Amino acid sequence: MELKASLNLLHFQLPHSLPQVFLPTHAVMANGGLIAPSGSQLVALAAREHAVPVVCITSLFKLCPIYPHDLDQFNDLTSPADVLPYGTDQQLLDRADVLNPEYDYVGPDLIDLYVTNTGGHQPSYIYRLLAEYYHPEDRSLENPETDHLDTK
Repeated sequence: MELKASLNLLHFQLPHSLPQVFLPTHAVMANGGLIAPSGSQLVALAAREHAVPVVCITSLFKLCPIYPHDLDQFNDLTSPADVLPYGTDQQLLDRADVLNPEYDYVGPDLIDLYVTNTGGHQPSYIYRLLAEYYHPEDRSLENPETDHLDTK
């Protein structure tokens, strides 16, 4: 099977011969959503439009106990030179603000299956994996031993 993937899609189409789409992961959120390389949400939307299943291959150490409330908190901006070269017309650069996000948030409604080192799981089951594999104290990112040391 030949796999063709491009995250720099200029239009909303996928080859109809693709049996499924595989997405890489940076983190899997507690609600079953996915933090993936920029452009992944566009690929997942195109796959849903063409009824192509989206599969995410990940490992349990990439599970994140956080729910995605503020999506800007989970993203990093990288150099705009990757999408707009330095030799570009100066008049264009004066009128444009170029943002190059490193990651996209892909909602759980766009993911069909997570394949982990323990098997395949639906996005709605991710919260249960967190409960099975992580102690409740590990799911809280606050440290009770050092929180009293804040000198605000």
